[in-house]
Amino acid sequence: MIEKTQTVFNSTQLSNPKLRDSSSKIIFADNILSSQFLRDYADMEILRHIRPEDIEDVSERYVPLYSTERNSDTVKRVDISKYLPTQDCEETKAPGGLLAVDSTKVKPLKLPLYIISLVEHKSQVEYNIVMQLLRYMVHIWEDYEKEMDKMQPGSSRRKEFQYPPILPIVYYEGTDRWTASTDLADRILCGKQLGKYLPHFQYQLVTLHGFSNEELLAKGDEISLAMLINKIQSFEDMSAFTCLPEEQLQSILRDTPEYLLGTLADVLRALLYHMNLPENQVESAVAKIKERKMGLLFENAKLDILEERRKVEIERQKAEAAQKEAEAAQKEAAEARQKVTEVRREQVLSLHILRMLRQGASDEEIVRSIMRHFSLDEKQAAEKLALAFGDSDAKE
Repeated sequence: MIEKTQTVFNSTQLSNPKLRDSSSKIIFADNILSSQFLRDYADMEILRHIRPEDIEDVSERYVPLYSTERNSDTVKRVDISKYLPTQDCEETKAPGGLLAVDSTKVKPLKLPLYIISLVEHKSQVEYNIVMQLLRYMVHIWEDYEKEMDKMQPGSSRRKEFQYPPILPIVYYEGTDRWTASTDLADRILCGKQLGKYLPHFQYQLVTLHGFSNEELLAKGDEISLAMLINKIQSFEDMSAFTCLPEEQLQSILRDTPEYLLGTLADVLRALLYHMNLPENQVESAVAKIKERKMGLLFENAKLDILEERRKVEIERQKAEAAQKEAEAAQKEAAEARQKVTEVRREQVLSLHILRMLRQGASDEEIVRSIMRHFSLDEKQAAEKLALAFGDSDAKE
């Protein structure tokens, strides 16, 4: 279940005007939902206890540098220092009697962990996404280096300087199988010849449709509920949602803050309007979230769902019939064009024979000419010549 209070609420908003249409951006802009996503779906033990107050959204600093088209990308700065294992410092005697500290025993520096989350909601797989991630990573490291050098000039040139870790995640909402490589090395020509000198890094792939509704519901938190909502892309998906246990759905929102109810409502509203549902149906469903009645989300739409499915089936049948008519018409037109072509070819061939007869050519010369100009063999050419004279026995 959700944390009852949110000590840090990130209100950072990017200036991209398309954000209001992106349900994924609504989800990942929220620190509670982001922390739940990292705990539930990021395959890293150190993130199992991350809380909202550990997360800072720094998307505004990095995302606009590349493209306003990628308005669902987010970059989070996560404080993981309190979750790192602590070790006691071990002092040893250095030459000259001075005390020295064994650096392998020192508690790790409080380096932040950067999380790059790229959201792909298109059905088409993005094959160059690994390069997009690399651009973000390099810029974050360069930015961090400059920041540290400002605080302590020359620190990045010292032996002990280290860059912060970055976890790249791709959240894929499409229904097609993700076939893009997760390793940068696979995008480099002749990579096998470079061996160990080839740059390698992989991103973590989280596919929305890789989880069943039941698996998401079993998580019992708001991010999984948001993902359940995000799976609704058709009336069939809406119908499947109504079959989920009402009590489990209701329990998720029991302690949810009011503002987060509004966030979930915005996610659902964006999706349902994208499905072109009437405003009254959209707002009726959205109101159920604010009333903490997820189990009754589509209560007033159940009959509409069945009716819509019937309409969809009728339209499908009409489309199939229209497709068959179109195919039949295309076939008929092709046959007509073929017939016209054949008639024109026979006319041209007859004129060719007539022209050669006027020139006093022999039958053998005419046959050879027909073979050459019309790509026919000797027998076919002889038949054409015989038909020109009305010889009905020519084909026998």
